[in-house]
Amino acid sequence: MTEAAGQICSGIDSLMQQYMAVANNIANANTAGYKRSISSFSADLNRQIQNLKDVSLTTGQIDVKQNVDFSQGQVVPTGRPLDVALEGKGFLTLETPTGPLYTRNGSLEVNALGQLVDSAGRLVAGQNGPIVIPPEVSVSSIRIGTDGTLQAGDQEVGKLSVVEFPGGTGELEAVGFGSYRATADAKPEPARDIRVRQGCQENSNVRIMEEVVNLITLSRLYESHMNILKQQRDNNSAMLSVANSQG
Repeated sequence: MTEAAGQICSGIDSLMQQYMAVANNIANANTAGYKRSISSFSADLNRQIQNLKDVSLTTGQIDVKQNVDFSQGQVVPTGRPLDVALEGKGFLTLETPTGPLYTRNGSLEVNALGQLVDSAGRLVAGQNGPIVIPPEVSVSSIRIGTDGTLQAGDQEVGKLSVVEFPGGTGELEAVGFGSYRATADAKPEPARDIRVRQGCQENSNVRIMEEVVNLITLSRLYESHMNILKQQRDNNSAMLSVANSQG
């Protein structure tokens, strides 16, 4: 295999990974709190497109390490008492059997035990442990302050554990269902300059038109380079046939 062909094959593998990431972004465009996946590959691709250059997979090794864009999504009202959106840098903390997870998806519920959970049934952590809503309190009477304090009727039942990562969001890795796990050396701290908005949700930060354009571009790029490989294969077959006939 020629060096160019080898680069194309490697690039096509990377292309498929990027295609799946873009498709996942599009699928989660309406998922509350979802943060889009980006990579250096997509950045290089967009740069070549904007500079009106021919996009090629033969220009060198492609890095497709996926990163997460944690930029703020639009906050929209839902009117649902247990919906919360975070304005600012921070994450709700979830308690799971395998350790704490972190999320921006504030679609919360009360389970059969009266505990505050997320939409996947995972416990939402309070600053002093799980938050339990008294059985006699209706969901409609729950009030959540901008600092995350929960008031159930006349009783304060806890305060949401909202944290941030001084070392940066690079200390987080996506684990599905809109949640993230911190690296072993990460040290989350109580979030500052954060505002909790009750009755609201944070939209995903997916730019749907940009992702659709990326998807189309990736599809065309895949097709064109597959054609190049096919042409090289046909050329090699023709050369081998000529060599055999002369032998």
